[in-house]
Amino acid sequence: MKNTPCELEYNVLLRLKKDKIFFGPGPCTLLQYIKETSSINKAAKRMNMTYTKAIRLIKIAEEQLGYDLLIKQIGGIDGGGSSLTEEGEIFLEKYLNFKKELTESADKIFEKYYK
Repeated sequence: MKNTPCELEYNVLLRLKKDKIFFGPGPCTLLQYIKETSSINKAAKRMNMTYTKAIRLIKIAEEQLGYDLLIKQIGGIDGGGSSLTEEGEIFLEKYLNFKKELTESADKIFEKYYK
């Protein structure tokens, strides 16, 4: 019987912490969807998340960071909406770039030990 090596994979979970963990894959996806849809509600629905939970995730991240991630517009003739603040855009971009570089480095290390 031939002994074939199993195909291993890895997963790195990137979460940011200050006083407590406040940002990771979920909030990142939420911000990306808000950016695409201009709506917290639409973004939350897309993630099968309640609007209340989405607001709570944003609020926790804003408290830990010390600045707003979103500009929220309530109702009006054209309806409400949300968009990322300049700081929110920068923060999201930094997180995504950090994640990309981390994954590239982890790929090399994984290759070294398991391929």
